Amino acid sequence: MDTCSKTSDEPRNPRPRRRRALHRAGRERSKQEDGIVLQPQLPSNRLWEFAALAHELKQPLAAILSNAQAAYHLLTCDSLDLPEARASLTDIIADARRAAEVLQGLQAFVTTGALDFALINVNAFVQETIGLVSQDAHAQGVRIALELADNLSSVYGDHIQMRQVLLNLVRNAFEAMHPIDEEAHVLVVRTSAPAPGGVMVEVQDCGMGLDETTLTRLFHPFFTTKAGGMGLGLALSRSIIAAHGGWIWATRNPDRGLTIAFTLPAI
Repeated sequence: MDTCSKTSDEPRNPRPRRRRALHRAGRERSKQEDGIVLQPQLPSNRLWEFAALAHELKQPLAAILSNAQAAYHLLTCDSLDLPEARASLTDIIADARRAAEVLQGLQAFVTTGALDFALINVNAFVQETIGLVSQDAHAQGVRIALELADNLSSVYGDHIQMRQVLLNLVRNAFEAMHPIDEEAHVLVVRTSAPAPGGVMVEVQDCGMGLDETTLTRLFHPFFTTKAGGMGLGLALSRSIIAAHGGWIWATRNPDRGLTIAFTLPAI
């Protein structure tokens, strides 16, 4: 991984003792690496809370609308296709439940910082989350390659919030690859244990990448490179990872594209 242009964030000091050693190692590493820019804290106001909720609900609501339109078409066309209609309605129910989970969990997080911690098998979590975007990937001509490390330690975290982080990174990667030839639409999601006591997840795209100035602002709230974007996904992801005692950063790939990685303390 190319480390000449990286932006990172130092997390808040967590309470559990087992996380502190990883934090100290990360702080020492940050002193030795060039180009690291600490990111600002999230704004604390009602506007931020509303904007964050709106951003995270946008995707499940869009999926609900799409499936509802499909179900309506299937039920009103001349040749009634009940199995497909049932499948669309099942997807609507699943997306509605996920939207409710996101709303409840994110509202608690942005207002009080509350997280619902439990043991997470990282590889299983990655596979589950990628399953949620598999149809989107197929529709957009993206091939997702999973490179999952064997015997990876579990982490202690909020499953719903961690899922939102990975979904944000993957969907950003999809959008970054839109301008390039479809044959090159390959997304790599990788897990590893680069240091004792830590687990890392990487999302590597082959898009157009970013210049150094943009890279240093990537995690700033309300900063966006996308037309119509809110500039909240990465800022919120940064805050969630920090609340878990981890780090998140972006690195330009040696050839093309961007890799965003985050680390979490292992159990």
